[in-house]
Amino acid sequence: MMKRDILLILALLLSMACQNNSYNTYSRKYRVFYSCDISQSPFNQLTTPGRFLSVRRNNGRLYLTDSDGHKYDMELSAIQDGAFIMGLGGLILGTPTFNNDDMSIWAYDLGCPECDNNSARLKFDLQGIAKCPKCNGVWNLNSSGTPVNTDGNKLRPLYRYPASLNNGILTVSN
Repeated sequence: MMKRDILLILALLLSMACQNNSYNTYSRKYRVFYSCDISQSPFNQLTTPGRFLSVRRNNGRLYLTDSDGHKYDMELSAIQDGAFIMGLGGLILGTPTFNNDDMSIWAYDLGCPECDNNSARLKFDLQGIAKCPKCNGVWNLNSSGTPVNTDGNKLRPLYRYPASLNNGILTVSN
């Protein structure tokens, strides 16, 4: 019996050692709470692989920008404005095309993890490449928010938050 328990523990330790969770762990550094109905425009594009949408909140309004650069401005109710917590710089929501077998919607922080400043917001393009205008860091949203190695610089991965989809309502919360 004891030999079997030791083998079980060794098997568990070995399986955990082989996992690469470096880009799949969720950040707890900043608080987040946000929800939206993905049947409504522009949120309906979130289920398309490779499409992303930035979301920011300011003075009772929601500011959104999609992968094409189209901008949307929505008024929030007093309850929404008081309840939504947007991490460091806002959120990037979308469905990455790689490392996403179940085609789920992922949530990254819009703030640059290198600058770690709410005014250093990432800009992203149709290819899912996010860039910081302050430190010039580059990340691939379609590949788990991994850094794109430029000039030999090692960058941190993007902050990522847990996202769940239930009955058409996307909730991002830690």
